[in-house]
Amino acid sequence: MSAPTSRRRPLRRIEHEEVGLQIAPMIDVTLLLLFFFMLSGKLTRSAKLMRINVPTAAAAHDTPASSPRDVINIDAAGHYFAGEKPLNSNELAAHLRARFHNTPPLKLQVRADASTPVAKIKNLMHLAAEAGALEVVYGVRAQ
Repeated sequence: MSAPTSRRRPLRRIEHEEVGLQIAPMIDVTLLLLFFFMLSGKLTRSAKLMRINVPTAAAAHDTPASSPRDVINIDAAGHYFAGEKPLNSNELAAHLRARFHNTPPLKLQVRADASTPVAKIKNLMHLAAEAGALEVVYGVRAQ
């Protein structure tokens, strides 16, 4: 009897594609993020540039802007503004509901003129509480 012959399979060469790093999509994403932050920073600055004589406070200090903020301005006559856009009470309520729904950890920054009627600030606080505001920051000037 003859010994069984084992037949070997021929070895195949496996071709590997060279793995490369695609840098173009990363540059695109970086530029989009840069544009987003530049534009959102400009919008926040324009809301704060409205000429309002905020009151002075002895214990005023800067708060870090770690989370997004919606800035509501109230002029001396008691008119509400989201940025530079004037709003009545109903429009303000709708604006706050939409902003708190779309941006959940949103903080509300109130910039009221020193001579704003207290009833207008109270109304804003009531509307903000109904909309879901958890933190309200008041704009004041240090003495």
